[in-house]
Amino acid sequence: MKTQAYVLAEKDAPFKLQEVELAEPEDNEVFLEVVACGLCHTDLCIQNGAFPSPFPNVTGHEGSGRVLKVGKAVTRVQPGDKVLCSFNHCSSCGPCQTGHPAACEKFGEINFGRVRGAETGNKAGIKGAGGEEIYGAFFGQSMFAKHALVAEKSVVKVPDDTDLVTLSALGCGFQTGAGGVLNFLKPSKDSSIAISGLGAVGMGALFAAKYLGTKTIVALDVVPGKLDLAKQFGATHAFNARHSDVVQQVKDITAYKGGVQYFAECSGNVPALKAAWEMTANRGHLLSCGTPGPGVNPPFDVFGNLVACKTYSGLCEGDSNPPKFIPFLIKLYNEGHFPVDKISKTFAHDKLDDAIHAMHKGETIKPIVVFGQA
Repeated sequence: MKTQAYVLAEKDAPFKLQEVELAEPEDNEVFLEVVACGLCHTDLCIQNGAFPSPFPNVTGHEGSGRVLKVGKAVTRVQPGDKVLCSFNHCSSCGPCQTGHPAACEKFGEINFGRVRGAETGNKAGIKGAGGEEIYGAFFGQSMFAKHALVAEKSVVKVPDDTDLVTLSALGCGFQTGAGGVLNFLKPSKDSSIAISGLGAVGMGALFAAKYLGTKTIVALDVVPGKLDLAKQFGATHAFNARHSDVVQQVKDITAYKGGVQYFAECSGNVPALKAAWEMTANRGHLLSCGTPGPGVNPPFDVFGNLVACKTYSGLCEGDSNPPKFIPFLIKLYNEGHFPVDKISKTFAHDKLDDAIHAMHKGETIKPIVVFGQA
């Protein structure tokens, strides 16, 4: 089928909206009419080469849509269903088998290597106007397009009344932050948590901490407008992360002036991670929800961490099991606890560059590109 998609021809190339042709779905794939797709920094890290990926390719991994056709082995959805999309996984390794697909042993290989299935591998499912092969299957999706071939394991069926535009981006950034707090750190009501990097991941973590009733919620960022937003949505304290004395500022508002008990570092910035470690109390738990990319080591030493009795963890996709966690986030949204609509902005399908500009300038937390009718 012919459709339109944003193609990255090579590293550092612009996103180019062009006509492409999609293959028929394999046995384990779903053919979607795309409604909307959130823009994530991970998409831009494919463009600039910070994260590995074959080229040319189509990105977009926070998508929503309607099922038009399914492969013969698909059981999760049927034509006509509304879906939100998330990451892909192998479903056969230990973490997948025990309900933790975000810790899949082949997560990087499948989602960044664009593996479509065990038998298909990463065979390109898209062709350009000249017949050139284009890689799809980014996080099982590649939804910067009007239509997409999606892995069955990447789709989550949602109720017919689900707003596929407003909630399209639940499947990556928002669930990463929210899951880091709800599924992993699980701070008690009388505890303290700090969150640095107030993009979609950080705001998801903030919404989750507020939902749990955490007593002290500290927000950190370098954009004043984001700090103001954080206070509106439940942060008890907000600090500019560039302030020369920010570590002491955070410690001063905590018990014994020792630091926070929990810290969700959501920016992936190495200096921010170092500051986060310093702001975390002894016996506290520091969690990395963001990453600068492969090959970067934590900016603190084993001995210092040991004598401070601190726990440091990395967590992918908020330890989410999407078919269970995404409906829970929809429930929180419907109850007013997860107001992603307040921090999102929509853009027409041919305005991806405007969406990127708005995210870089801090004009919106989550740009959403709309490709079809909701």
